[in-house]
Amino acid sequence: MTSRIAVFRAAAIAVAAIQLALAARSGAEEFWLISFLAWGGARLVARAGGDETPAFAVRIAGGVLLASSLFELAIAQQYQMGHRLAPLAGGLGLLLLAGGFLWVRANGRALVLLCLPMLHPPPVAVRELLDTSRATAFVSALFLRLSGVAVERRGTLLVLPDSSLSVGGACSGINQIFQLLALAVLAAIILEVTPRRAAWLAGSAVAVGLAVNALRIAFLAVLANRGETRLFDLWHQGPPALLVSAAATAVWGGLSLLVFRSGGGAPTGSATSATAP
Repeated sequence: MTSRIAVFRAAAIAVAAIQLALAARSGAEEFWLISFLAWGGARLVARAGGDETPAFAVRIAGGVLLASSLFELAIAQQYQMGHRLAPLAGGLGLLLLAGGFLWVRANGRALVLLCLPMLHPPPVAVRELLDTSRATAFVSALFLRLSGVAVERRGTLLVLPDSSLSVGGACSGINQIFQLLALAVLAAIILEVTPRRAAWLAGSAVAVGLAVNALRIAFLAVLANRGETRLFDLWHQGPPALLVSAAATAVWGGLSLLVFRSGGGAPTGSATSATAP
């Protein structure tokens, strides 16, 4: 049993490394990062599910899933939607090879984490269904008014004295929100938080993601109104734009840590239940 676990852990690290190396060729940094976090989190929560040897057919199914996950990433030079399934297929294949359905049932949390690449970046259909452009424009206009900037909002259009800015597409904040939601799922599963705190993590991720992106849009609107074209382009699509994502993650993480500490007691459900009489 011990040797099987050791082999499984080594195989998981190897498969994760191969998938990440293949994914790096696609140039999709967001997909690579969320896959790295998914595999890292799954490795932390994975555990053995029994010492029974899986049937031959089950092992064949596991091998096919594992091979398909690597093949999908190997044949595509650019990022494709099918890449999102690769971590889940690879992890499921490994579990079937190592211990069959017993190991699959014992590692539900790890499999959920391997689904994170399907959550972020959000698919096009999800972005269209959950369009946050109007909400972002509303909050951005609020920030501008609080800063003393005259602005009129017409749907998703922010009209300033000398310019106007339309909020849509990637500027809607949906990518930022889903990035923090993926981190919220990762934190909730690894820390084994209570349902209430898991809900708070998800809700605060949406609120912080929307607010930070709206603040970015307000800043861009001010730059456009002042005619700062170079700075506008730099903060819109240049390297400094990445700082917004880092800032949102830092704000959400710091706020979550502050709330958990001020709430008292252990942040995890398992630790809380251990103190019960």
